[in-house]
Amino acid sequence: METVYFLSGFLAALLLLLLIDLLLRKKDREASIRREDELGKQQDTIQDLQTRIALSQIKSHFLYNTLNSIYILCGKDLKTGRQAISDLSDYLRANMSFMESATPIPFTQEMDHVRAYLALEKLRFPEELNYSIVTPVTDFSLPALTVQPLVENAVRHGIVPTGREGILVITTRENADSIFVTIHDNGRGFEPEELQEISGEHIGIRNVRERLKRQVNAELAISSVLNEGTEVTITIPKKQSM
Repeated sequence: METVYFLSGFLAALLLLLLIDLLLRKKDREASIRREDELGKQQDTIQDLQTRIALSQIKSHFLYNTLNSIYILCGKDLKTGRQAISDLSDYLRANMSFMESATPIPFTQEMDHVRAYLALEKLRFPEELNYSIVTPVTDFSLPALTVQPLVENAVRHGIVPTGREGILVITTRENADSIFVTIHDNGRGFEPEELQEISGEHIGIRNVRERLKRQVNAELAISSVLNEGTEVTITIPKKQSM
């Protein structure tokens, strides 16, 4: 009997210890999940701040150069200057609005923004910059200010530095699974090592890639050939599984 009582007491104590251990493990897991959530929120905050910094840099650079161009233009062609001011107003209004957007916007809205940007850049680079927009597929959404920074990179780093006539082409297409947005330029292109650095380290590209992934589970791919041009493709799955 004493053996039975001892075993019973031992089993009870063992079960109690197991229960305590399970409770402690559960508590540790919950604390770990909370820490991960907090870290995730902090990471999102950091990424959002980086995005805002990058976008504000783009806006400041673009604004300074555009205002200078409009100032010169108004002394030569007042009608065109007024149109440029209207385009700039539309561009900045959308820019401010989009910077506050935490959810995807219709592609058509993003393209209105892109068109305003290109019209203004055309004033600065009338000989160097030509562009074509062929977007038969438009019924989808993507994060705000993702196509425009890529277009700006193509103009500033691809076409303009060559000093020759260039062309930028923006297209959309789709298949059964995905929608594709492509930005192609025939500018200076990049060496493989330079392209790898730009793809991974450039804060603007990195933020666009992260926001595309976070909001619509999209991928961003860049290919380039030195002295031939660069192509950027956004691939957006139709069935998004975040």
